[in-house]
Amino acid sequence: MGTKPLLTESVEWPHFIIQSMADGVITVDGNLRITDLNRAGERLLGYSREQALGQFCGDILMSSLCGRECPMKMAMNHGEPVSREVVLQNRLGQKIDIMLAASALRDDQGNLWGGVETFRDIGPFKLLEKERHYLVGMFAHDLKTPVVAVAGLLNRLRQGKVGALTPEQSDYIATIFQEMQRLEKLISSFLDFARLDLHIITPTLETIQVEKECREVVGRFQALAEAKKIGLQMEFPQEPLALQADPLLFQRALGNLLENALKYSPPQGNVILAVQDHGAEVQFSLTDQGPGIAPQDLPHLFDLLYRGKSSAHEKTGLGLGLAIVKRIIEAHGGRLWAESQEGRGATFSFVLPKPMGN
Repeated sequence: MGTKPLLTESVEWPHFIIQSMADGVITVDGNLRITDLNRAGERLLGYSREQALGQFCGDILMSSLCGRECPMKMAMNHGEPVSREVVLQNRLGQKIDIMLAASALRDDQGNLWGGVETFRDIGPFKLLEKERHYLVGMFAHDLKTPVVAVAGLLNRLRQGKVGALTPEQSDYIATIFQEMQRLEKLISSFLDFARLDLHIITPTLETIQVEKECREVVGRFQALAEAKKIGLQMEFPQEPLALQADPLLFQRALGNLLENALKYSPPQGNVILAVQDHGAEVQFSLTDQGPGIAPQDLPHLFDLLYRGKSSAHEKTGLGLGLAIVKRIIEAHGGRLWAESQEGRGATFSFVLPKPMGN
């Protein structure tokens, strides 16, 4: 039996690779004339490869950016890949949402040969995103509203609005009311996470005074700390610091971390909030004296719905609080991380960038 010829002997590699790709691919020469179009691109654009060859790419790939901010031209002129979400109109006049990426093609000496553009139909993803927006709205109305109503009715019962209650009835209703409050908080946290994740909530930036905002947050948890006999300490640089941040979201993130630290701290322990100036950014660290975090849990602390598997996290919830903090910090262009050793407490830290010129 004869051996099959090697692929490199029977097929031109660049053409083979392009035609095998699941994404649409167009290649052009230095004058933006099409030199190749793959099968996936034919299906999206409605043109055959033979019809497209030699044509100006803007006449075939009719995207919403052609003629004004052509990604292919930008990539070829500046040497950096360009990615954009655009709308193209195919040969049948259909408008399709696509994710487009353009790159220049150069030889080993840096000479420009042309460019390559890949594009993918993101219509199904856009539909999924729309459905997620709808689900968030449904949860906000169809779940939260009745829970708030039930809690209100229970509160009226507790206050004796429909008659006196026996001690046993009062205990039952108090327990139900407490659980309804927990459910309401859980639903609100889930909705906040979803809105942040879908960018329905985005930071409204303004200048905040770091020490003032931190003291406000700590003040809200002072009563809880005193009830648990936990000391709250704050450390600030001598020079006042200011940041561009959303005050409400900043306080929400810091408050979630502080509440978490108090939750796991033992009586007579201390929780320390330390603020450090690192020049281009400001670091916030919350250190507790709790049971610490197992090494296998550390990489997943900020994952949604993650439950720590170590004995140190007997009080684990659904992970919404830390997941919300991560979304808020990242929406501000910052970073978030945790450090811990089991039995020796934990430190949760995040950094936020300073305004340009500071």
